[in-house]
Amino acid sequence: MATEPQASPTGPATAPSVRQPAAQWATGPAVPVVSVAFALLVGMLFVLASGHDPISAYVDLFKGAFGSPYDITETLIQTIPLILAGLAVAVAFRSGLFNIGAESQLLVGAVAAGAVGARFASLPGPVLFPMVLLSGIGAGAAWGAIAGYLKAARGVNEVITTIMQNYIVVFVMHWLLQNGPMTAPNALGTPASAPIGDGAVLPVIIPNSIVPLTRLHAGIFLAIAAVVVFWFLLWRTSLGYELRAVGLGARAAAQAGINPRTRIVLAMAIAGGFAGLAGMIQVSGVFHRVFDGFSAGYGFDAIAVALLGKNSPIGIVLAALLFGAFARGGTIMQANAGVSAQLVSVIEALVLFVIAAELIVRILAARRRGPKPIEAIT
Repeated sequence: MATEPQASPTGPATAPSVRQPAAQWATGPAVPVVSVAFALLVGMLFVLASGHDPISAYVDLFKGAFGSPYDITETLIQTIPLILAGLAVAVAFRSGLFNIGAESQLLVGAVAAGAVGARFASLPGPVLFPMVLLSGIGAGAAWGAIAGYLKAARGVNEVITTIMQNYIVVFVMHWLLQNGPMTAPNALGTPASAPIGDGAVLPVIIPNSIVPLTRLHAGIFLAIAAVVVFWFLLWRTSLGYELRAVGLGARAAAQAGINPRTRIVLAMAIAGGFAGLAGMIQVSGVFHRVFDGFSAGYGFDAIAVALLGKNSPIGIVLAALLFGAFARGGTIMQANAGVSAQLVSVIEALVLFVIAAELIVRILAARRRGPKPIEAIT
């Protein structure tokens, strides 16, 4: 049965949009789900080409991530820095910026937390831990604000500056830990700093009597708190509204009385703070010191996490859990099924590739909808 046009109280009658579900599909959760499914399917082809059984490989991948309580805790340990680094990328995305520097912001936060934790190791926990926490967040925020300032004051593309910042931090860390002021004797076989004080160590939250050898630490509560802060800041505060307004259109935001320049600097500082917290947690919760190359590329994986999670709090948590499961399960898959753990990197790259193609899906969906009614345009 044909649907009668509906009269608008402010203008002429308009026909209902019968193609709206297509647009909702293009902008909803279906695209991330399809991208993951597609990546896993293509991954099966790579496993077959290598002469292995893809079903067995994926079973081992799943078991490695969730097969036992210990495996679950190890997956969560991998997930924590991905959540925080994903928030760092998402804050920038929501503000119309592209933060490629989450890796360097994470490393700066780790270096600051490690340096403060080792320098004041004798202080009691109630004093030392807040110092380490604030130093990690503050260092990451300051490092991120540099890129924001260059963008706001000089118009320098933040993609270029954050990429350059990654290189700067990596090579400065080499110097600091190999023959610089943070170098300390250790048994790790790699350049590292002195251990942080006991008061700065995040406690293990599950007794070994329940899950033997577990390392799951209280940093998971800090990650959950950060997700809540991210949600509250962006959707329940005037600052978050202004950041999102600048992300939707800096010129329109300026006409509404919002200063885009200061908001750009603030957005990158907040992003750096989230990433710096990730670095601090890795130092305080996992390694208890800083060593050369301990990040495992969390800041780069965070770009895929934010895109897959569509820059939403719950989406980022789920995407980080998926990538954490890949990281943990990939090592077990390689040991049991004989499939290279690099397959995980291939799957992650395919996920990112399909997510990046979402723009094409949106354009096609918009064309199928046809022209918008006058009321929607005005």
